[in-house]
Amino acid sequence: MKKEEFEKFLHNKIPITKAMKVNVEEFNNFKVRLSAKLEPNINDKGTAFGGSISSLMTLCGWSMAFMLMMETDPQAQVVIQKSNINYLVPITGDFFAECVLGDGEVNEQFLDMYRERKKGRLKLKVRCYSGDTLSAEYEGIYVALR
Repeated sequence: MKKEEFEKFLHNKIPITKAMKVNVEEFNNFKVRLSAKLEPNINDKGTAFGGSISSLMTLCGWSMAFMLMMETDPQAQVVIQKSNINYLVPITGDFFAECVLGDGEVNEQFLDMYRERKKGRLKLKVRCYSGDTLSAEYEGIYVALR
């Protein structure tokens, strides 16, 4: 699936992404990068709303797990099981979240577990930036189910 197709998929299947004006910047087997404008995600202090940051980061990790499962089993259901976010600095402009796959062995273990048991768990890290500034760090555990 190309990034343009995936963005349409997100806007149709997960309506909050359209309201947040989420854009898919990169969507491949190694990296997912999603961006959002400040304006629809602003809080009363003029910074990005924590819920929007959390949503974008959760969605970014979910998108990576979804990408991995597309080739193995397009019918698999990917869900978030657990997450943790550290907000480092207020975001005062447009922002983006990115998830870069690291250890290929861990990813293969996830896919092997899914193939064997029809259920797999994957821990992913996502970082959120505003410009060049690291603004938040996230770790999530995603589960793929048959």
